[in-house]
Amino acid sequence: MNKKEPKPLSQILKESAIRALWLVVIVFIVYLLQGCGNKRLAAVEERYTNNSKVHVNDNDDYSAVNESIKVYQVQPGDTLYSIAFRFGLDYQTLAESNGISSAYLINIGQNLDIAAARNYQESIAKQVATGVKPKTSSQFVRRTLASTTNNQVKNKPSNKPVTASENTKPNPKLPETPKVVSKPKTQTPAKPSNSQSAKLVDSNNPVKFWIWPYMGKVERSFVGTGKKGIDIAGNVGDPVRASAAGRVVYAGRGLRGYGNLVIIKHNNSFISAYAHNKSIDVKENEIIKAGQKIAELGSSDTDSPRLHFEIRYKGKPTDPLKYLPKR
Repeated sequence: MNKKEPKPLSQILKESAIRALWLVVIVFIVYLLQGCGNKRLAAVEERYTNNSKVHVNDNDDYSAVNESIKVYQVQPGDTLYSIAFRFGLDYQTLAESNGISSAYLINIGQNLDIAAARNYQESIAKQVATGVKPKTSSQFVRRTLASTTNNQVKNKPSNKPVTASENTKPNPKLPETPKVVSKPKTQTPAKPSNSQSAKLVDSNNPVKFWIWPYMGKVERSFVGTGKKGIDIAGNVGDPVRASAAGRVVYAGRGLRGYGNLVIIKHNNSFISAYAHNKSIDVKENEIIKAGQKIAELGSSDTDSPRLHFEIRYKGKPTDPLKYLPKR
């Protein structure tokens, strides 16, 4: 038998290099396939203001308010009420300190001076606490108008108003005090008279009574500055009802940690908020009655089915259990 001649060293090295190259190619292809199939969790949205960049993450705690933000740029879907809600401000104070008329119309790309509104609100609170009559907001309006003019974005704002007119004039008059909502005869949803209900929502009358938005177990109570409302455990798809009559001033998913959120204005001082809904059954500016279904309970932006419920007075969270009937 003929003995096989050994392969030259150069050929052995060449074949080894080819095999190694193929191995690298295979590993690279597998890596690409795994990367394409990998689903990311909790996408982060970046929103920009003139002075800072805000990171918005679905899993963030909605109890936190970023005090470092000085100027906020209006985003698609925002309303004056939702922006005030985001920063713990009274919507009237936010409007006054930014020279926005009582129609409360804002535009995408418009800059709002959050610092001026915050300072104005704090000054009013101090003056009220000391028994001194609050001063006019003219100085805050002048400061804001100058700030807004200097900080206007270069891109032309969208023609579609998020809530109001582009050329608004300052209204130096101080925010009015509480407004109201009439007591319904029943908690069963009914079509209200839009003209009468709208007048009541924009009046100074007190809210006569509140009802539970959902009859579930309160699994987290209001504990002062740390939290902003109560959490009520429930079942996905159960109806969430308006706690008092009013007008829907926000319906959407633009505030971090709240999921599908509905905000209702009851008078000039009180608003209520309903978060983590599966779906929303009302539209902005819709007039509703107490007990009317506004959403379905869900778990959006949270780990279990629940309703996060808030009542705010002049922009500040209050304990809902002080207003809801005992049970």
